[in-house]
Formats: sequence, C-alpha cells, structure tokens
Amino acid sequence: MSAVFEAIEYYNVHIAPTMIATGVTGEGSPYWMPPSTVSLLPRSFTQNIVCTSLSHRILQSSRAAPSHQVVLARRLQRHRGDALRALATELSKPEHQTSDLTLASIILLLLVEIQHATEPPDWRHHSKGAAVMIDMKGGLGNVVLSSPDLRHLFRYYVLLEIIGTTTSPHVDIDSAGRQLEIISLLPVLFGNGLMTCFPCPPDLLAEVIRINHLRSRFCTVTATEAPAAMLQEAKHAAALDILRRARAFPTDKWAAEVFVGLGIGDTPASQAGFSSWHAIAAIYQSAIAIYCMASLFQEPELCASVGTLPLVPWDALASARAACSSVLLNRLREISRCSQLRDLVLWPLFVAGVEAEDDATKQFITGELQRISNALGGAAPLVARDLLQRRVWRLGRGRRSWDGLFDQSYVFVV
Repeated sequence: MSAVFEAIEYYNVHIAPTMIATGVTGEGSPYWMPPSTVSLLPRSFTQNIVCTSLSHRILQSSRAAPSHQVVLARRLQRHRGDALRALATELSKPEHQTSDLTLASIILLLLVEIQHATEPPDWRHHSKGAAVMIDMKGGLGNVVLSSPDLRHLFRYYVLLEIIGTTTSPHVDIDSAGRQLEIISLLPVLFGNGLMTCFPCPPDLLAEVIRINHLRSRFCTVTATEAPAAMLQEAKHAAALDILRRARAFPTDKWAAEVFVGLGIGDTPASQAGFSSWHAIAAIYQSAIAIYCMASLFQEPELCASVGTLPLVPWDALASARAACSSVLLNRLREISRCSQLRDLVLWPLFVAGVEAEDDATKQFITGELQRISNALGGAAPLVARDLLQRRVWRLGRGRRSWDGLFDQSYVFVV
C-alpha cells in the first residue's frame, strides 16, 4: 500500500498539473487525486496509478544511471502485471462488468499504455473494450451525464478516439458514427477547451469529428465512371464546407474569452498572455485545416497515378494549404518561447512535421517533440518523432496519401 500512496503523491505533484492546459495545481485541478480515496478504488485502478508514476519517472530520468532505470522498469512491469491481473479478475465478476470504477480502470490502463510505450502501443484493444462497456451502460452521453466524478477521464477517452482516428490508416465507420454523437457532448465535456492538455477549441474539435466521418464514408475512388465521380463530388463538397468553417473560426474571440475566463484581465501588461492563447487557437485551426485538405483531397499527382477525377480547384487548395502551413509553423515557433504552453501542441507538431520539407524545420520539430517527452514524462512524442523520421519524411510530397502515412493506428494526445 505504501507504493500506492507514494505514487499518488508523485502523480499529484508532477503529473496532474500537466493534464490541464492552465497548469492548475493541488485540489483546484480536476485531475488531483485525494489520497483518502485509495481504500475506495479497485486494485486495477491503484496499480495503474503506480504504473503511470513509474513511467513518468523513467522517461524523466533519461540521464540517470542505467541501473536506476532498470530498477524502475522492473517495478513498472511488476505493477503493470498486477494491474492487468486485477482488471481481469474484476471483469470476470458480472457485478463489476458495468461498474463505473471498472470502466475508469480500463480508460486509465489505456492512458498508461500510451504514456510509456516507446513502440506504438496497441491502444485500440483497450479502446474497444471501453467502447463495449460504454455501450452496455447506455452510451457515452448517458455515462458522461450520470458519472460527473469520472468526467475528467471521459474527456481523455473522447480525445483518444477522435485524435487517434486522425493518425490511423483506416477509419472504422462504426467508430466514426459514434464520434458524431459526441458533438452534442463537447460543451459539457470540454467547456472552453482548456480542461485537458489538448486545448483545441471545441468548435474546431467538432470539425475534426466531421473529417473523420467523411474519411470513413468515402474510400479512395479509383474508377472513373459516373457513380465514382458523384461520390468524389459529394465528398469534396462536404470537405470544402468543413474547410471553410475551420478557417473562418474566430480565433481572436476564443482567445479573448479564455483570457477573461482565466481572470487575466485586459491591460497592456497582459497582452503577451493574450497573444499566446491566440497563437494556440491559430495552431489548432491551421493544423485542422491541413488535416482536412491532406486527408480528403488527393493531390494532383496522386489523382493522375490512380485515375481519379480532379474535381476541385487545386491551385486554390495548394495556396490555402501553404498559408496554413506557414501560420502553423510560425505560431509553433512563437509558442516554443512560452514555457507553459509549448507542451500543449503535440498533435499540431506532428501535422507540421507532415508538411515540413527543409532540414531546419524538421530539426525544430524533432527537438520540440524530444523536449515535450522529457518535460511531461510521456513516450507519445518520441513515437511521433520516430514516425516522421522512419516513414513520413522518406515519402516525397505528391507521392503519398494521408492514409499511406500510417502503418497502424497512432495517437498523439498525451
């Protein structure tokens, strides 16, 4: 039990503040865990807390003596085994199969797997398990509204589902359909967007869901007969609507609302803070617009190679994509000078990496990914860096589709 209390203390001090964009510490954070609740939690949950604390320590102690890391790694594997066995035992009992705490343990296990796996984890396995249990409990809407104490975990589960889909080679149509149902829950779950370490304005997150759904509905069309052309036209019309809404999103209004909501005020001395939040909004807006264009519109070279029909104004799209890429990179460089906010842009950094062509930009992106991993004690930035170096940057622009960037499902949230 002492290991659990030690882990909770470590988690509250070093991890919980990084789970929310504002960096709130102590009991003011929804991710703070009262030590007094230990006796109320299932063993699978407490063992996962030990795992996440150990994993964090391992990734932050990269310069420590190898013997020290070996000791921590062995402890991690032992507690991970305990967590898996405890969860299996709980799931074997009918009364636990639909309990809130068992569901919370599954989601926490999912987060731990993503946090510490330096090789791309099979996170979909745990995600599908959580989805089955959520369906048994009446759907995500019912779970979110009936279990407010676990809402902080559901936020991350939803983010993993949405953003994990963006970096997967195929989009499951059932999963994409469930994501559409999430749109109405976004205000309840995310408020102004600052309740996680992924401070994407909820209106823009809704557009990501719509892009994911379009990807699931329209597979790559390789024929040139009329039905295929009609499908492409329908997809492109819907995609252009998404793109227009994303680019028209009022980033300055969102930043101003965040500014006021945080109680920062509106004085000349505080304008630097406003600029930083405006940069965050512009970063996510640009990254989402790029995701839309890259995943839903094939570049002319690809169209020619597979025989599809170019039904959109490619010159205008190319210009828009170049403009978004420029804004994204410039704003990422701006944020890299802000110690508080530079850790909140993992997924946009990966998108910027997809767009990167020169060595200086690639070096900046890989440097930031390494720094985020060190700062937050998470492996996902290292997985993103490896994917860019191993696969994305070896494929030339014009010869790759968005789906073709990925050899399996990745997730770049935590």
